[in-house]
Amino acid sequence: MKRTNQLIFILIILIIALGSAIYFRSQDTPNNQAVRPIEELAQQPIKKPIVHYPISKQEPEQTSDLTVEQNNDQSDSTNMDSIETEKLLPSPLPEIQNSDPSVKLSLDTLLKEHSFSALFIMESFIQRLVVTVDNLPEKKIPHSHLPIRSPKGKFIVSGTAEEPQTSSRNNKRYTIYIEILKHIDPELAVKVYAHYYPLFQKAYEQLGYKNAYFNDRLVFVLDHLLETPNPADPLSLVQPVVQYTYKNPDYENMSAGQKLLLRVGQENRTVILQILSKYRKLITGQITG
Repeated sequence: MKRTNQLIFILIILIIALGSAIYFRSQDTPNNQAVRPIEELAQQPIKKPIVHYPISKQEPEQTSDLTVEQNNDQSDSTNMDSIETEKLLPSPLPEIQNSDPSVKLSLDTLLKEHSFSALFIMESFIQRLVVTVDNLPEKKIPHSHLPIRSPKGKFIVSGTAEEPQTSSRNNKRYTIYIEILKHIDPELAVKVYAHYYPLFQKAYEQLGYKNAYFNDRLVFVLDHLLETPNPADPLSLVQPVVQYTYKNPDYENMSAGQKLLLRVGQENRTVILQILSKYRKLITGQITG
């Protein structure tokens, strides 16, 4: 037999042997070890997110029994506290698609000033708030998804045509928003947030973050906003085309959330940064009470 024929013969033998081994091995594979189809693999449960800042659901406070010595005024006060707690922390929680009425009632109770309520867009409020928070560190915020109405009027510019700058008159456009932040009790607000947290997490997952934890994102965003510089007013501007931009490139390249803090003016910004710092500590459990 020629050398070439011998090599071909040996190659055929090897192919037959390999095919036989694969066949008999597949026949011996137990059913529970069989290779699963792609469709089944796609349905495997998603891994739970790594949680850096856990948050526990807040249960409504329990009211102690009244003693015989308590008078009617104390009883009325206790009943009122119970009603307020029920408004703030409804139980059980509604489904997220039906949560707007409960959230509005909680928000009205938290604000205690119904004049503020007109500023909020209550349709899909939790979903809107989650989208906005998630996008604050980005270059743009989807304004169609904002949970609160934009300030009235237009941005005012002072200075000269050659040296435009921000105007202190802009600060008044944000006064009502600052008043809302001052009006809300941060500890109570965080308690309400913790109670509604399953809905916030659900809205976050609906954005596509199946393996992420919304509270971690919130802390990240708070840290990001707290890094905003706090320069004195006014800030220099330029007008390359139609819209004004910050002359300082560091300011102009900031995120949408940080540029919003620049826009409100130093006095308002100082107040906001102080309030955000307290929220950050409360949410991460660094301070209590």
